[in-house]
Amino acid sequence: MKTVIVIPTYNERENIQKLIPAVEDVLTEVPEKHEVSILVVDGNSPDGTGEVVEQFSEEYPNVHLLLENEKNGLGAAYVYGFKYAMNEMDADVIIEMDADFQHDPADLPRFIKAIEEGADYVIGSRFVKGGSIPKDWAFYRKFLSWGGSLFSKVVLGIFSVNDFTTGYKASRVKGFVDKMDLDAILSQGFAYKIDLLHRMHRLGSKIKEIPIDFALREEGDSKMEGNNMLDSLRVVLTLRLRELQRFLKFIVVGFIGLFTDLGLFNLLILLTTLPEKYSSGASGFIAMNVTFLLNNFWSFGDSKVTKVSNILKKVPLYYLISYAPIIFRSWLINFSLQNIADNWLVANLAFFMGITIGLIWNFTFYSKIIWQKND
Repeated sequence: MKTVIVIPTYNERENIQKLIPAVEDVLTEVPEKHEVSILVVDGNSPDGTGEVVEQFSEEYPNVHLLLENEKNGLGAAYVYGFKYAMNEMDADVIIEMDADFQHDPADLPRFIKAIEEGADYVIGSRFVKGGSIPKDWAFYRKFLSWGGSLFSKVVLGIFSVNDFTTGYKASRVKGFVDKMDLDAILSQGFAYKIDLLHRMHRLGSKIKEIPIDFALREEGDSKMEGNNMLDSLRVVLTLRLRELQRFLKFIVVGFIGLFTDLGLFNLLILLTTLPEKYSSGASGFIAMNVTFLLNNFWSFGDSKVTKVSNILKKVPLYYLISYAPIIFRSWLINFSLQNIADNWLVANLAFFMGITIGLIWNFTFYSKIIWQKND
């Protein structure tokens, strides 16, 4: 397994002189089957950080330097490093790590082990048992860090994660990072972390949090942008709005499907001798195909299925997911007619109850399985 540790730097000469040997020392504890490289992404630091990395690359063949054309922010540096790690270094796993020793190099083997054991996204968490933030931090810094994670958790509805703004993480490439449009990340600054986590979650990654002790900087100035709080707020609300827009479109498509389904259901009852439960199944099948087309090209248009090979994989899953509530609905109608009253009103009440349950079922599984690609 090829792992690339991406470390963005700007005027980190003193830190990088100590960090690279420290990381190399820790990597001796990683099993030999793992090929671990260090990729320093430097924003053309005037203090000579890049030159120091080049000197280390002569001593350590696994150390690489990638220079940015211009300094655009922490998120932009990581995205630049991610692309290089995937395209030029064939990375299977990418680890995000800062150069200022706030991220302890001794934790690296735990990230690699967690990925090896099946996790797709490993988060170095300060807010789980065993994790911590610096006691010397001012109250407002502690509040922003903890409060920002809590706000993101509630607004985005990702309740399985406790630390949304940590910068110490490991991501599996195949099936996850390689599916992302990294150029569409919403922030070039610190808030990229929230967007990346949201994308990994939407892709269905197996997320694991491991506790870390977040330390104070040893040297240099903080890379915290002044607009970090507002930028994070913007990213969280934008992600939530996108989800809301997608759901509202899904509701509209659902109503179109409902009228198609309901109209055909009643036509079959009135014009044929087909039993109600079979009429429900037939009308549901036709409506299901109508809604697939509308959802694919509108509701989930940002991640629509276009390639024939993908359609052949997705459509059978779509039918399977969609027909589960239709079968339930048919059973519910039949049960209601037999146990409540055999009339038109009972049949339609049961029909609408089945529709409501199916709406929740379908949106949940469509988002996670059929149209799971990130924005």
